[in-house]
Amino acid sequence: MSRWIRVQTSIFDHEVFAAEPFSEREAWLWLISKAAWKDTVHRIGASVMPVPAGSLFVTIREMQAAWKWTSTRRVHQFLELLSSQNMIETSSETGKTLVTVCNYSKYQNSETLEGAEAKQKRNTKDTSTPDTNTSSLRSDVCPEPEKSAPGSPTVIELPTVNGDMVPVTEADVAEWSEAFPAVNVRQQLAAMRSWLNANPKNRKTSKGMKRFVVSWLTRDQDRGGGRLQPQAQSPPRPQSPSMQRHHDIHARLKRELYGEPDEQFAGQTVDLAAGDFRSH
Repeated sequence: MSRWIRVQTSIFDHEVFAAEPFSEREAWLWLISKAAWKDTVHRIGASVMPVPAGSLFVTIREMQAAWKWTSTRRVHQFLELLSSQNMIETSSETGKTLVTVCNYSKYQNSETLEGAEAKQKRNTKDTSTPDTNTSSLRSDVCPEPEKSAPGSPTVIELPTVNGDMVPVTEADVAEWSEAFPAVNVRQQLAAMRSWLNANPKNRKTSKGMKRFVVSWLTRDQDRGGGRLQPQAQSPPRPQSPSMQRHHDIHARLKRELYGEPDEQFAGQTVDLAAGDFRSH
């Protein structure tokens, strides 16, 4: 039978407990405790980013310091482990890591806790009723991605961390082509698939795939896409007065020595072909 307890998030700062390195279990609970309990925002530099319930913006070094781990590599490996088990999703396009706890709203909101308590009471009275509730530590699959328009043919499929394939349809391509006019969306989708195939550890879940696609297309749009922009020719730099005088003097000397460029030669000519200039 699955049982619930309520623990205040301040437990990680409580003076009773020694400041020692976290276990992986404590690091996981820390992520849950720091996740936003409702939709909010977070400022990063000059941008204000939305933070949905169950997510948090945090850097790898902040996690390393809070968990008192000896290297950032261990933090990376732990996040990859959680991601491979569909316990979290991560995204790092903003300079900070956005960590999303899967099934957070399902298990952490107050209505769910009240429902769980009521279910525990029922199960206590009737022990013959099996408890089929799955653990809150893992979502067997994160919520499925939004279904595309029915009947829209598939253009390409992108591999997820579980090995499943997320279809991208003609309707998706049309929507993204309109949103990112400077981007060759079909070409970039092919590049995404190649990148995901070459980097299986960095693949996304089914739920996070469209967010990955949009982030990729946004970066390409900001770079101008694949279209070459014509370079404007800068006007010639004006010459300084001294340089202009130099060119005027040079041109006048050439005219005095050689005449105007289109002026016919009026001097005497010598026919070299008729004479014999060999020594005798």
